[in-house]
Amino acid sequence: MLLRPTLLLLLAEGASHGYEMYDQLADFGFDPDCLDSSIVYRDLRDMESSGLITSTWDENSKGPARRVYNIQAAGTLALGEWILRLENQQNRIDHIKQRYQSLH
Repeated sequence: MLLRPTLLLLLAEGASHGYEMYDQLADFGFDPDCLDSSIVYRDLRDMESSGLITSTWDENSKGPARRVYNIQAAGTLALGEWILRLENQQNRIDHIKQRYQSLH
């Protein structure tokens, strides 16, 4: 799934709360009716455990304290690697489409 590279991209654009990122996922084609927020938070925790991102508590937010996530150098590197893999897949998809279209 493309959730992790999308979350890394959002964090590359700037620090964010998990819920803010969850709200932005629809802009990337994720259906909020099919994507449970617990999956987003699980991936954020996993990426933090892997050293791709860090989080701190925002005690100044309205309401309860929330975690603010930031991308780390390893996360920026991982995002670049994801982009290369996506470009390679896109090239293969384009090739298949061209071959298919040549049949008609």
